[in-house]
Amino acid sequence: MLTEQEIMNNAFKEMLAQEEGMAKKYAQLAKQITEPKLQQMLKGMEQGARNQYSTLSQAMSKLGIV
Repeated sequence: MLTEQEIMNNAFKEMLAQEEGMAKKYAQLAKQITEPKLQQMLKGMEQGARNQYSTLSQAMSKLGIV
């Protein structure tokens, strides 16, 4: 059985992986699309995912999650 700390660590790591995956997906889609407004929207979404990744990384660091 996992401890509360292990559950929290796993949840943070999973969220981090998801944000990274979403950022990559948005970047890839932006490269494939030629419509400038859609590209801009996807790039904004990519940046949002990268910002969230950074926020999660900082929180993990403060909590001692590696």
